[in-house]
Amino acid sequence: MPEHYLSLAYDLMRKAGWRALFALLAGLTVQAEQSAVAAPTVLSNAGCGRATAYWEQNKIITVGEKTHVVWLDSDASGFHVRGRTLDRTTGVWSPTVTIGEAQDNHGGPGLTVDSQGYLHVLYYPHHEQFRYRRSTRPNDLSEWGSEIRVGEGLSFPSLICLADDTLLLSARRGYHDADGKPIESRQVEQEFWRKPAGGEWERVTALIRSRYSGYAQFAAALIPSPDGKTVHLNCRIYEGNPFIGGYQAYTVGYMRSTDGGVTWTKADGTPLTLPVTADTIEVLAKDIGLAGPQVHSGPLAVDAAGVPHHAYTARFGKDTRLYLATPAPGLGWTRRDLTPDLPAAVQGWVVTMTMGGGMSFSDSGRATIIAVVLNPSAEEYDTLKEWGHPTTEVVRLWSDDGLKTFQSEILSPLNTGQTHWLPNIERHTGHNRVPDAPGIIYTAGGAGEHLKDLELNNEVRWQPQR
Repeated sequence: MPEHYLSLAYDLMRKAGWRALFALLAGLTVQAEQSAVAAPTVLSNAGCGRATAYWEQNKIITVGEKTHVVWLDSDASGFHVRGRTLDRTTGVWSPTVTIGEAQDNHGGPGLTVDSQGYLHVLYYPHHEQFRYRRSTRPNDLSEWGSEIRVGEGLSFPSLICLADDTLLLSARRGYHDADGKPIESRQVEQEFWRKPAGGEWERVTALIRSRYSGYAQFAAALIPSPDGKTVHLNCRIYEGNPFIGGYQAYTVGYMRSTDGGVTWTKADGTPLTLPVTADTIEVLAKDIGLAGPQVHSGPLAVDAAGVPHHAYTARFGKDTRLYLATPAPGLGWTRRDLTPDLPAAVQGWVVTMTMGGGMSFSDSGRATIIAVVLNPSAEEYDTLKEWGHPTTEVVRLWSDDGLKTFQSEILSPLNTGQTHWLPNIERHTGHNRVPDAPGIIYTAGGAGEHLKDLELNNEVRWQPQR
């Protein structure tokens, strides 16, 4: 312990007794826990209110000795999709590259790579057409081919690449009026698109449909298995109207395809009829009520044996839990409570994936889970607005022994008064490799008041490998 701390401890003990000394030592324990985490790299100081948002979009790709990262900036001229590349042999980051423009703070990028090393990205819309581009050179973020427009009324791309270099895309399809408000007579869908190697984008089907007309979200992610043809989809279906209040329904669901998206089943092989709904998809958790978000999830992860593992959070009044669910043959999904494995300094805090999170397996088998925690006052619980709460922090859990035990850490110092949130973790999208400690980016700063707020000057942070 440093000399000035010993002096302070002696003085506190002499003046206030052992209770004050124990409080000091508890604080030093938290400080030591925090100092074990390496300082982040700031990739941008121009991040928008949702610079790294939407966990269904993979934003980090490692190919060979390079790691490519994309996010969404904003300045006085608008919203800009940007990226940088880390040379892992030297630790040096490339200059920032502007890939394209976005409609508002919902238009951030989703990234993947094919077997030849060419990068593929989708971005721009909030109920509009996607902009698709391919890098002009393999494993190079600095230059891109021309924009190709895809779809209609789409948002939130989840993009992967199969073994034969077929690109698969899942995205929300909404129906809105000229002012951007949902058309109450239409049901929202989650569309599924395919682009064969060297071919054109084509719409295949609707995977999910809301049960009710009007507003809905799906937060759906595609994740490939190691065999290069089995595809998993997990989602958090939200049905309700956040603009007018009333009952809101939340469903954490799962489905898979063993033939590259032609047919879909539950985990046990039970066939599904498309489009599924919150009633017919395989349900891991659900809730309906007036109290706002109760269950949330991030992208699941698939281990080397092809088994999916799904992390999600659930709220029970003032108590929140982080669960890990895994299908067991003949037993449905088993669930394990990981809340006790969170860092000691945030035990008792709200843990949620509302504002980002998910799971990933590295090539060596390390499992990593990220989520966010926040510490609202007692008065805030009944009317808690989680989104952008100033106490929000990113937590990381990891296991090197086949999910038997977990270690954990907080990525930023506590009690800074700055929101640290919207984490995005690198995961397999088909042909990228995932390092032992997958890269994480997150936003440091506020959400803003509106979708088109500019010049918020948030930081986009990259968390170094442990």
